[in-house]
Amino acid sequence: MREELELEDRQIDTNMRTDEYLTRREVAARCRVPLSTFDSLRRQARVPFPDARMGKHMLWKASTIDVFLAGGGTGVF
Repeated sequence: MREELELEDRQIDTNMRTDEYLTRREVAARCRVPLSTFDSLRRQARVPFPDARMGKHMLWKASTIDVFLAGGGTGVF
């Protein structure tokens, strides 16, 4: 029973890390493109829309970007 709880705690911790919010600069780095290229792709709606906004800052969940990259990237959304 104790081992199951520890395993669940580790899985929750892993999921929380995957759903951290990323800035434009962090997303561009994760996509391995310059920030200017990422901004251009964003304006063309070829990357996912932001999951949240904090003031004027756009934020994406890491899991959103991971799914986007796993699917081949730069599709039309």
